[in-house]
Amino acid sequence: MTIEQQIPRAGDVRDTRPLSANEEFLCAFDRGDELGVFGPRGIVLAGWRIRGKLDVATVRLALDDVVARHEVLRTSIVRGEGAPHALVRPPCPVDLTVVDLPPTGPDDDERERGAHEFLDEIDRTGRLGASAMPLLHASLGRFDDDDAVLVLVTNHLVSDGWSMHVIMRDFAVHYATRRGLPAPELPPTRQYGEFTRWQQQARRSDSAAVAREYWEAKLRGGTMSTLATDRSRRFDVPPVYAVHRFLFDRELVDATASLAGSLNSSSFMVLFACFNLFLHRRTGSDDIISPIITSGRTEPGFEDAVGPLFNFLPIRTDLTGCASFADLVHRTRGALLQAYSHDLPFNDIIAQSAPELMSGAATSVNGVVTAFQISQFPPEPEEGGIGDIRYTALRRRLTSTVDTSEIPDGNMWEFDLDPAGDLVGVVKFNSLDFDHATITAMVDEYRELLRTSLASPDAPLPR
Repeated sequence: MTIEQQIPRAGDVRDTRPLSANEEFLCAFDRGDELGVFGPRGIVLAGWRIRGKLDVATVRLALDDVVARHEVLRTSIVRGEGAPHALVRPPCPVDLTVVDLPPTGPDDDERERGAHEFLDEIDRTGRLGASAMPLLHASLGRFDDDDAVLVLVTNHLVSDGWSMHVIMRDFAVHYATRRGLPAPELPPTRQYGEFTRWQQQARRSDSAAVAREYWEAKLRGGTMSTLATDRSRRFDVPPVYAVHRFLFDRELVDATASLAGSLNSSSFMVLFACFNLFLHRRTGSDDIISPIITSGRTEPGFEDAVGPLFNFLPIRTDLTGCASFADLVHRTRGALLQAYSHDLPFNDIIAQSAPELMSGAATSVNGVVTAFQISQFPPEPEEGGIGDIRYTALRRRLTSTVDTSEIPDGNMWEFDLDPAGDLVGVVKFNSLDFDHATITAMVDEYRELLRTSLASPDAPLPR
């Protein structure tokens, strides 16, 4: 099947469909069309440095091809007419903004900084509400004819971090194909509606019933761990999200990987174990329940789908009698592996297994839930090239900002293993709840806990 045969044509509007569990989860944070997940700041964005001559007219057409290929990018969630449902719209042109970036010299480091500044500026100013069609916008900043930056913006209702990299790959293939250049064949399109139907069947399966029993027993009597805010939370005003970005050096990254290998664990398990220790010290509790964010792509075949496939899994770790950090890593590893083997949409975990889990956290005026994740992306093309362009993701973002895209609620800690070997971290938080200095102190505390724990994993835990 050719690429053209895979792409739905204009007017190819499907029947409405029910929402996925992921869409239901996001809709729980509905605050109208101007705030929250349906508002213009509920966005996901990513940027790439592109080398090679770009024809702007072909860039527009290739972006339109992506919207035609992935119907979720032109899908709206209809509310207020009975049960919320999804409606696929016809393909329509992508809004592309083209700007000339400030002139720089030939120094690539200077241009790389300029590329990140361009991405950060769009992060501060980007807007894309859930009613706009299509739910993909693009900005192209050009240093010269052979060096540019492409920033893609979607509404969070139709994508996630993994999806952004699928969109970029598909754009590059369509761009090369339209220019008549060799390009890899794209996999058959798997629409988000197909994922929704698979998920509905999976939720009715015997394994889902077993998973519900597991979560009900695992979470019984527990509540989400929260971090104390600097001020009483206000629910009557819009949040103002900010990001604190930081870097863990390669020595710390290598030490994390070394301990993980010796304990038959992953680096993520070690980092999350340290986060459990951090929450223990901040809350004084041995019973830690904290959510992680996964890619949600547990079913083979949806690796190349675009849509909000991510999932939240509330991980419960008991630190009672935990003697050392190595012991804590083992406990954290066990909790994570059990959760992975009983994967279930977060809404199902809460609604059917532990409705009281979020009751206090959702309305707390002095604490917020903090999600933890490691960035997960599909593999990039070899040497980053397709056709006559080469592209590399702008992942080494180190500038903290006071105005950024929103998340549904609470805080988010995210780590990304940079190709250079460092660990790039970001904490996203509502600046009405926390001062930036408080978040900085939290990261410093976490870093020191990690460094100390890696140096003496068998020493008694710092309580």
